[in-house]
Amino acid sequence: MAYRFKLDESLAKGFRRIAREQISRALSELGPSDVPPSGVHESRKTMKRLRALLRLVRPQIGDKAFKARNTGLRDASQLLTSQREHQVLSETIAKLEAIHGEAGATILSSFKKAIEGSASAAQTSLAPEAAENLRALLEKEGRRLEKLKLKGDGFQLLAPGLEQNYDKGRRALSKAYKSPSSDQFHDLRKTVQWHWRHMALLSRAWPEYFDVRIQAARELSQILGDDHDMAMLQIAAKSLSKSRGEDFGPVIRLSCARQEELRADCFDRARRLYAEQPEDFVRRMETYWQTGQRVKPVKGPVDQDAAHLEPHSEPHSEAQPAPVASSAPRLTVRKRNNVPSQRRA
Repeated sequence: MAYRFKLDESLAKGFRRIAREQISRALSELGPSDVPPSGVHESRKTMKRLRALLRLVRPQIGDKAFKARNTGLRDASQLLTSQREHQVLSETIAKLEAIHGEAGATILSSFKKAIEGSASAAQTSLAPEAAENLRALLEKEGRRLEKLKLKGDGFQLLAPGLEQNYDKGRRALSKAYKSPSSDQFHDLRKTVQWHWRHMALLSRAWPEYFDVRIQAARELSQILGDDHDMAMLQIAAKSLSKSRGEDFGPVIRLSCARQEELRADCFDRARRLYAEQPEDFVRRMETYWQTGQRVKPVKGPVDQDAAHLEPHSEPHSEAQPAPVASSAPRLTVRKRNNVPSQRRA
């Protein structure tokens, strides 16, 4: 059940195969008994994979069909969201405690007790009735995905969607640092997640290259995910401040400071990921896919001792680390084939 297109099958056939496999995987996690937190988490991941797959063919199936299927999968995913909220909040508190040590633990102490008290009443697993309803919904969506009409032949089935989503990532990056907010950074995170899943789908074309890009995007997604968790902690702290009459301002300030650190770490990672013009990026992906269908692996062991082929060079001093970006980048936007681009001044 690898989330990958095969080089020797049509991409339309691959789309249907992958959709069936992900639906089947989610259904297997939603068994007849209570679904444990691990099953809830795995089911949510299959929904994200399916929605990323849909986004890749959005221009070829049309907005109406995309919105209908994406809404169905989103609704299914939302049935699982509340099962994770308290767990993620507890994990976020633990991360802040690990970073700030005893001082952080003191600030977070009363807030942590309040969260643990509310979490004790929350479900940690999905009840059988809820799982049954979700299975029925997923089976229905699976049948609808099978009937989608896919337009385009060869890589052109994917190229427009790949370019559209890569461009959305570049736009989200610009907006996030031009007008920073938790919502803007959450939008950036979503585009990064789509991107690394799209790279996973194409990865059989050149596994060594795509593995590096997937890893870079996943790391960026994780940092942006931590940023989002801090935002959710702030919302919880404000809500509990009102309901309990306690001042959780220090908790909010602590999480805001952590967000600043995370966003500074994200900046160059994101610029590197979205360095190309969208049309140039997609043209390169198409070349990798087409050549990947023809390039055969080298048989036998590959010589790893090729140092004698490298030119002699003088030793160089260790590079100094680049300064951390603490403010929004200066960007200029130009039009190229109706696709906006961004360049740092």
